[in-house]
Amino acid sequence: MPAAVTALLLSGFVALLAAGGVWALTREQIRRDLVGAAGSTRALELHRTRLASYPAAFSAMAPLSSLRRTDLTAEVAAAVAEELNAWLYSAGGMCADAATRGAILGLRDSCDRWARNGGPRPPQLYEFRNLAVAFLRRDLDLAGLEPFDVRRAVTHLAKLRDDLDDATTTP
Repeated sequence: MPAAVTALLLSGFVALLAAGGVWALTREQIRRDLVGAAGSTRALELHRTRLASYPAAFSAMAPLSSLRRTDLTAEVAAAVAEELNAWLYSAGGMCADAATRGAILGLRDSCDRWARNGGPRPPQLYEFRNLAVAFLRRDLDLAGLEPFDVRRAVTHLAKLRDDLDDATTTP
């Protein structure tokens, strides 16, 4: 076989290998981009679903507010347990983080036991309520879990200074 034909076949083979390699790398990059975009879309949809469904859980827990502690009875706890149970079997319960579901389940069960057995208010009821509120807020990426003292109201500028000081001292 003449040298020119051999060189032509060899260069064609190398070009095919290079094109195949580029195609494989491009295909893999496109796949990674699509998977990344799907993950971002999923996270956004999860957050939207939580934003739409979590207010119902807060509403269900409203009768347990510290403002209403004196009005809280076993009958009210029964109604709260029913509402929380309905929420757990809705989109909210479906998309809640496992720790959030656990806190809501603990609160629901605590309210339900009190409603069925009567007696004094269970001591863990408010522990579960506080955990549920904290986890619901965490799932929504909401700030505001830090304590707030109304008597020590600060101006926005002072708060900004405090935040800036915290940011510069935190490694």
